[in-house]
Amino acid sequence: MTGREDDPSGPGRRQDEDQREDDRKRGRDFPGLTADFRVDILDHGDEVIVVAELPGAEEDEIRINLPNPQTLRITARRAGPVEEEPETYYIHERGDATLSRMIRLPASVTEEGAETGFKNGVLEVRLKKMRKPSGPGGKQIPIG
Repeated sequence: MTGREDDPSGPGRRQDEDQREDDRKRGRDFPGLTADFRVDILDHGDEVIVVAELPGAEEDEIRINLPNPQTLRITARRAGPVEEEPETYYIHERGDATLSRMIRLPASVTEEGAETGFKNGVLEVRLKKMRKPSGPGGKQIPIG
């Protein structure tokens, strides 16, 4: 190890590895993209289960897409409180927002047979694992 910046075993490489590990621990599946909400991902038998916290979102404002067999995108619109007198707020942090997250899945899945549910601000998506790989996708999954 020479300590030079262009040395692949130098200090810069260790920082990159530390950042990737930190991103993995924090649920950042795609470095550089923010994680607007928390998810749990279970690799369970013949299916992958994704559970997402979407506080303040309404079911009809949630979109679930499968851009490819190993990536799930969840997008939800959250409406803030109705403001009758905005000048009365001391702190006002909850406003209209669009929550979005790309999620890397532990296995290739298909939209066929997908099951979803949404209750109390928690979305559950159950996706069947693929038996054999297929071409690139781009499917939307309805809720309910």
